[in-house]
Amino acid sequence: MKKLVALCLPFALLAACSTPSIGDKQADVPPRITIKDDVRTWDKPGAFGPVPSELKTNGQAVCASLNTEKYKFEARGYHARAENIDGKPFAGGGYYCVRSN
Repeated sequence: MKKLVALCLPFALLAACSTPSIGDKQADVPPRITIKDDVRTWDKPGAFGPVPSELKTNGQAVCASLNTEKYKFEARGYHARAENIDGKPFAGGGYYCVRSN
């Protein structure tokens, strides 16, 4: 069992490091929802900036709506002009949600 854990640990760390990171501020060009491999995803995660402190509670609630029994999500980024799949801005902006477990 210890060998299995030792072999899997590097892969788990690699997976954790592979989550695209947000920028240090919102980009001029907003991120947009796209479909990749039949899954809706953001086209430019780096276009998100940090979640403003006054929006953290709302961001956590939005991302928690994605929670399942197995996976939990948290807001890691925010963009005030994030766009839906049709290129229209989300009212109130958009959050970049990532798995927290």
